[in-house]
Amino acid sequence: MVDLIVQNGILLTMDQERRVFRGSMAINGGKIVAIGDCYHLEASKTIDATNCVVMPGMINCHTHIYQALIEGIGYDMHFEPWNWRFLFPIVSRMSPEHSAISAELASLEMIKSGTTMVCDHWYMHTSFQNIRQVAEALDRSGIRANIIYGLLDQTFAGERINSEYMTMIHDKDNLIEDARDFVREWHGSNRTIVSIGAGSSEDASEALLIKSKELADELCIQVNTHLAGWQDILAYCYRKYGMRDLEFMHSRGLTGPTSVFVHAVWLTPEEINIIAETGSRIVHCPVANALLGYGVAPVPAMLAAGIPVGLGTDGAASYTYDLFEVLKAAAMIQKVHNMSADLLTAEQALEMATIGGARVLGVDSQVGSLEIGKEADVILVDFDSPHLLPINRVVPKLVYSAKGSDVRTVIINGKIVMEDRKVLTVDEKAIKERALQAAAELVHNAGPETEALLRGAWGGKRPYWRS
Repeated sequence: MVDLIVQNGILLTMDQERRVFRGSMAINGGKIVAIGDCYHLEASKTIDATNCVVMPGMINCHTHIYQALIEGIGYDMHFEPWNWRFLFPIVSRMSPEHSAISAELASLEMIKSGTTMVCDHWYMHTSFQNIRQVAEALDRSGIRANIIYGLLDQTFAGERINSEYMTMIHDKDNLIEDARDFVREWHGSNRTIVSIGAGSSEDASEALLIKSKELADELCIQVNTHLAGWQDILAYCYRKYGMRDLEFMHSRGLTGPTSVFVHAVWLTPEEINIIAETGSRIVHCPVANALLGYGVAPVPAMLAAGIPVGLGTDGAASYTYDLFEVLKAAAMIQKVHNMSADLLTAEQALEMATIGGARVLGVDSQVGSLEIGKEADVILVDFDSPHLLPINRVVPKLVYSAKGSDVRTVIINGKIVMEDRKVLTVDEKAIKERALQAAAELVHNAGPETEALLRGAWGGKRPYWRS
């Protein structure tokens, strides 16, 4: 007797052979115990996956879920007005309760769109209780999580430390001490692991960057930071250190097999070689990069060099936590940018969202593919819709046609978290009500200039926020 059998589906395994076939799979004790013919087994529960693609849950390798409550205000902005006119006034006043609600809302959206693991970079330490409330909220949702304890001791997005908005910046020793405590509290708890990472080479002092790597090595966890995402960060590194962002990180020992770098847009071929040779990993956020006008990351060159690359939604800069949207953008942006239709295939995009993302986060022995012995993180995508028929080849339909709302059932760690579009672990209606109230509070607390953004004129030739 096993706990669960999923039968009659099209199994998209993402295993080493990338097998796709019609069959069944059995789950017991949170793990996959059989794939293919399971008719000889009895189960406590059976799910009929007729008309569904059964595939590994998707892995969102980079988010800022503290921004989940503030979408729909800042848009069509470059990096500086994005921070000054929109982000700083709101998030500098986040409370532990706001933090928990933002995590509840983001995890709800991710589960309902087929994400079974999230890696969130949390540096919004307006209170050291914020990140602990986030961890508890993610745990309640049932999602698998890698929570990055973020570090800011110098600036936030380059803003001066004496600004009234810089409530999340702390002394490096206090940050390291609390990070160590948080790792002890949450690393390995249920489905949660912990990493550590500075915001960027601009946001953290050189001493804190080095301390973060030393602590990560001591605790055998990953170190994760933003890298070369926007041109201003390159200019900053040149001014302060006389070298580019990646060159600086590498010179200070911050590259290596446990190092994860996010964005990585402005890289030279030589820097790509350094990333490959050191075994460092990359997270690609194509939708956020596009909305903020950062540029297009050289992902095909990274993949060709053998660099593990995963996908991330980022925060409010992408206007979504739905990885299906990111999946499609990842492939299409490369094609138009390079004027080559065969660059970054649908298969490569799907790999980045599943087994590739698992490699980036160092959990590919546990999740990322449907294989016997792995944790049962599984989603069922319902193909019985006009936009998904006829199926023909499964992968391009998933990448170019499917939407997060096509996900019918989500299984995480062998537990059914969503069935027939109903999330079973949390009260969806209550979360949405709390989120609306919390969002209104944050905007009101930010003051009249932020409230005015909601009343801005219709954006035509000029973005609305310039009015």
